Amino acid sequence: MRCLRPSFTNTFIRILQKENSINLVAQDGQGIKRFLEDIKNSKLRNTKVLFVDMKDYTENYEGLIEALWKQFGKRGKSPKEFWELITKFETTGKKIIILMYNFDDLLNNSQTDQKFDVAFFKHLDNLKDKINISLSCVTNQPHDHSPLLIKGKMHGNSWLDLEKIRLPKLTHDEIRFELRGRNLLLSSYELSQVTWALHAHTHPYRLLKFFAEKMARHEDKNLDISLRIEKWVDQFSHENFFDATKKINRFKQFLLMLKGVTTIKLPTMATFWESFKFVGKKS
Repeated sequence: MRCLRPSFTNTFIRILQKENSINLVAQDGQGIKRFLEDIKNSKLRNTKVLFVDMKDYTENYEGLIEALWKQFGKRGKSPKEFWELITKFETTGKKIIILMYNFDDLLNNSQTDQKFDVAFFKHLDNLKDKINISLSCVTNQPHDHSPLLIKGKMHGNSWLDLEKIRLPKLTHDEIRFELRGRNLLLSSYELSQVTWALHAHTHPYRLLKFFAEKMARHEDKNLDISLRIEKWVDQFSHENFFDATKKINRFKQFLLMLKGVTTIKLPTMATFWESFKFVGKKS
């Protein structure tokens, strides 16, 4: 499968090969996981790309180390500590790129494994000084001295020094090429209508996958494409409303946990709501 964002994928890879620590900022529904998978599958020369979803390891520090070790391609018992793993990476003749998806889950979670301590974050920050190791931490909002929970307690603002880069919005052409590549048997007119509908939505890639599943099952095939789009967008909005509500409640709990800590730079609900804002349809 071709890259979802071929131009930006190549640009970002070049940045990772030069810079050491990046905060990739991406809103939900933009295809960020697909973007990271495209990087991992790029088959870069003399380079190992390691991809981990931090949501799977917030309560499993050793599992994170083991996952990175296995992707590194080494057999035998994995190192027990993050710094030991990094030492192993430094001795290889290859470039190592570590992609940490859902990094937010490690930052604002009071239930994380206690081994995600101050030392871990210091070693993570020190990666910016490693010649052959690059790190990309993916967050919904810029990680700009964000509040940091360690061992279930507030530890002030994060000191991670990460260069911030935003994932660009999917272009009309990128959406169209992705639809074509999925062999959905759309006419030129239908392809155009679906592409514009996706391009106008704030969660274009998630909606694209939703549409693709409907089309693969030939749902509502007797309806005109415009009516199908209208119906499916309504269904998508309804199904995703509950996920959004859960996220809002978790965020409110996080803000309540921070209440009264005046020295910490707090995120706002207005900032959070940006993740769920919709843009108008093309007239």
